[in-house]
Amino acid sequence: MTNANSRNRLKRLNSRQRKKLRVGEFQELGFTLQATLNCDEAASDAFLNAWLEAVDAHGVSFGGNYTKGELDGIVFPVSDVKITAELRAALVAWLQGRKEIAQMEAGELLDVWHSRW
Repeated sequence: MTNANSRNRLKRLNSRQRKKLRVGEFQELGFTLQATLNCDEAASDAFLNAWLEAVDAHGVSFGGNYTKGELDGIVFPVSDVKITAELRAALVAWLQGRKEIAQMEAGELLDVWHSRW
């Protein structure tokens, strides 16, 4: 797989092409998330609702699944909101502050369109 954001490739593309391909200044970053919950079903439902509200409050979205106490997915941008290291840190801190989380691992920022996750 070639680097979608290589300098040589970006030089050949005009702004419209970079936007269509989501590269250069139009690159969209996100991060993966895996967490284990240690609570009953009712508490996990309440946690999941709170998590999705926290994500929505930052103007981003979460896609993934929750099965048997395991939350696995990716946080990705919506519309013009960019995911930065600060936004990632805020969401990770929110999760770390929750008593329902037994274990959590958040990946580094990655290109959601051109990375394997």
